[in-house]
This record gives sequence, structure tokens and C-alpha cells, in this order.
Amino acid sequence: MIRQTLALFVILLCMSTANGQKNPPDHFLVSSTLIKQHTKATISAIWKKNHIPKAILPVRNDVDVYEIIYKAPWIDSTTWINCSGIVYVPKLKKGKKASTFMFGHGTEIRKGRSISDDDSQQGICLGFAADGYFALYPDYYGIGKGDGNHLYQHAWSEGMAFIYMRKAVEEMKAQVGVETNDQLFLTGYSQGGHASFAAHKYFEEVKDPRFKVTASSPMSGAYDMTGEQAKYMFQKYPRPFYLPYLLISYQEAYKVINTDNIYSIFKSPFDTLLPGFFGEVRAKSYGDLDRIMPPIPKDIVKDELVEQFVNNPQFNFLLRLRENNLTNWKPEAPVQLCFCNGDREVNYKNSEVVYNNMTAMGKKDIKLNNLSPKLDHNTCAAFAVLATKYFFDRYRKHGKNPKMKDLPPFKKFLVGIIKKKIEKDYEKTGSDHAYR
Repeated sequence: MIRQTLALFVILLCMSTANGQKNPPDHFLVSSTLIKQHTKATISAIWKKNHIPKAILPVRNDVDVYEIIYKAPWIDSTTWINCSGIVYVPKLKKGKKASTFMFGHGTEIRKGRSISDDDSQQGICLGFAADGYFALYPDYYGIGKGDGNHLYQHAWSEGMAFIYMRKAVEEMKAQVGVETNDQLFLTGYSQGGHASFAAHKYFEEVKDPRFKVTASSPMSGAYDMTGEQAKYMFQKYPRPFYLPYLLISYQEAYKVINTDNIYSIFKSPFDTLLPGFFGEVRAKSYGDLDRIMPPIPKDIVKDELVEQFVNNPQFNFLLRLRENNLTNWKPEAPVQLCFCNGDREVNYKNSEVVYNNMTAMGKKDIKLNNLSPKLDHNTCAAFAVLATKYFFDRYRKHGKNPKMKDLPPFKKFLVGIIKKKIEKDYEKTGSDHAYR
């Protein structure tokens, strides 16, 4: 009997290790540092500088900005690592509770991250907080001030970055003077679209009653990596660095290629150039990397591996990519998928595949929202963010059964004027600017 009990204990210990729960920390929050205190006046000045109408994005609250370090489980299921993020605390009237908003940022290869009023993605969180949301900006694993390397388009680690940041800020709410209700909204753009949708999936799998997703609005994400998005790897593409980033990340996560030197799979001179971008010191931008890349991404990889990807359905890299697709699950909470048909970086059909698969599974409360037939990836972003805010606002104001309307007439008119101008400028210049 003693031997059986001991054996059962060992089995349970191994199971605990396998699911990442071995020796969890007593507290997930490591540190929180007040970085900046915005007043409504300073936020209004930022809006004026960037030509943001307060009629579209109102400024109703002062906002305190914190940087936090928190604990999250690493992919080895035994190690707890440090991750970082930014927290935007709205200064609400006493007794008023804030809805929680989490935003996933776009692709970044550099390790560091400053907190800046000039960063458009951080500005999204500031804007939501100024309108009363408790806004959280996770850096993901290995970005910002986090430990280790970033695992690009890796759904589990993206989801855990969101989940454990939410756990950590639960521990700091009292000290920063904010109370939250039970609403949780998830969104992000580009990689952040994939990350926030992964977070939605894993929040629902974890089933923590404190953190139930109210709605998500992933924007312009590559959810179908082995389908629609993979097609871009075989044609001229404005962001060819995505492919080596994926391969290097998945090698660390899964060892997808049987080699001790992942750079050996790349053709010369990239086998010697890429370590300068993905090594321990990650100071260069993806723009720097794109400038040395061939225009067709697959041309960087040795031919025999491209052949495997195309012709071998059991190729390990392909299998692992498929595991990180976000196209074949049925969310419980409502979903809005934002995109623009003119997107040349993230194929808009990624969103269509998600929508078609999920509606085939019987999901009703899911919406496709094509913001423009013309705008490209970056020029689309501002309109996707506005559509997301109005989508979330309806749930914030009306609860579980909001009136599923478009923008209020005046705001719809104002956004339409701005969009026509940007579409005209884009058609004239071809410049896809303003967002990463």
C-alpha cells in the first residue's frame, strides 16, 4: 500500500510538472513601477499633436502608467520566467469600476522597449484608459524586459503572456487605486491579432472564474499559417523576415529541424548574417532585416527544406505550424474579426477562414468586419482599432446582449471622411505608414 501511494505521488508530481504547475510562485507580480502620470490636459495635447478627434476617442480620465515585471511558465513546463508589460490605470471616480482591456502589439524583433507617448500602439492603450478602461499591454515572452528569446507566432506562449499578466495585475489593483468589474476584452493588431485570439482560446481553456472573456476583436492576424498566410512565403512579399523569424522561434520551441545550428538551414550569406539579428543582442529592427532579405521569403531557405514543406505533410515544421493555427476552435465569447482587403502583409483571407470554420461549427456571435477594400496593413490599423473600441463599448454599456449596430451616425460620418482621405493618399503615394 505504501509503495502504491508513493507511486501515485510520483505520477501526480510528474503530471504537475508536465502542465507547468510545478512550484508556482507565491505571487506572480514581481515589481510595478510608476513611469508617468498623464492628466486629461496632457492626453488632449497628444491627441492634438496626432490629429485624433476627441469626438472619436474621448478623453475622460487622467491615466497613470506603470511598468510591471511578472512571472509566467516557460515552455519547458518546469521553469518560471520574468515577463514585462505596461499597465494604464484610469483615475476613475470613487466607487466606479473599470472594464479590463488587453492589447497585443505587432511584430518586434528587438529585445528592448521604452515607454513613449510617440508609440502608436502604446497610444491605443492610453486612449482606452482615457475613456475608462483598465488597459494592459503585455510584451510577450522574451520581448521588453522579459527573460529568454521571443517565440514568434507561438500561440501557447502568447496566451500565457496575457493570462499571467492578468493574474499579476490582480495583485496590484489595490495599491494603484483601481477597481475592476468582471468584463475582459481582448484585442491586438498583426501578430497581436494572433496573440489576442490565442489568449481568448487559452483563457477559456483555463476556466478561471475571475477572468472570463467578455468579447475579443482580433485585428489583421495570421491565424491560418499553414493555409492562406503560407502562400505569401512563395511570392514577392513586403515583410520577408517573417519566415526566418518563424523558423528560428519554432526551432527553440520544438526543435523542428534536426540540427544543432538553426542558421545552417539558410542559404549563404544569410547563414552568417541572421545571427546578428536573432542572437543575444537584438538591437536591430525588422526594417533593417528586410533590407538584406530576398523579395521572396522561401529563397532564403535551402531548397531541400522548401521541398519538404511543399511535399511532405509530416514535415515537423509544418505540423508545428498547424498546431499554432487558430482556425479550428469554437470560442464561447463573441468575436469580431477586423481586416482590410488591401492588406499585403497579412492576407485578409486569414479572417475569412476563421469565420467560415467557426460558423460551420455553429458559432453565431462572430462578425467579419472589412474596414476598407483598398487600405494596406498599416493604413488599415487605425480604423480597425476604432471599430474594436465601438464593438467593446457596446458590451461595456449594454452587457451580454448589446445592440449590434455600427458606429453612431455622426461618428460614422466623421470616420468615413477621414477614411476617404487616407484611401486617396494611399492610392496616390502607395505609402503604407503609421503602424507596425
